[in-house]
Amino acid sequence: MSVKFSLGPWTAKPHRLMAAVPVIAGDGQLVATTSSGGTPDKTRRQTNIENARLIAAAPDMLLCLRNVIDSHGEVDQDLWNRIREVIANATGEAS
Repeated sequence: MSVKFSLGPWTAKPHRLMAAVPVIAGDGQLVATTSSGGTPDKTRRQTNIENARLIAAAPDMLLCLRNVIDSHGEVDQDLWNRIREVIANATGEAS
């Protein structure tokens, strides 16, 4: 299978002085930048951070979904735990 996207892990990199939030691949490549436009305020900045987290979680979510499909319906506890971890990372609810 040919990979046509930057391999993970991807990381959201918020900066305290910028409203836009870059998403960086494991090899340092810029994958995306979230920006809600307009004058940066606390709400827009938080939205940008949350959008960047979701984008950054994409490679892990894809891998988890492929693992679910490959398991042919028999998903073990380790995979469920990994799925929960990926969701938590995407939503910012990671401990």
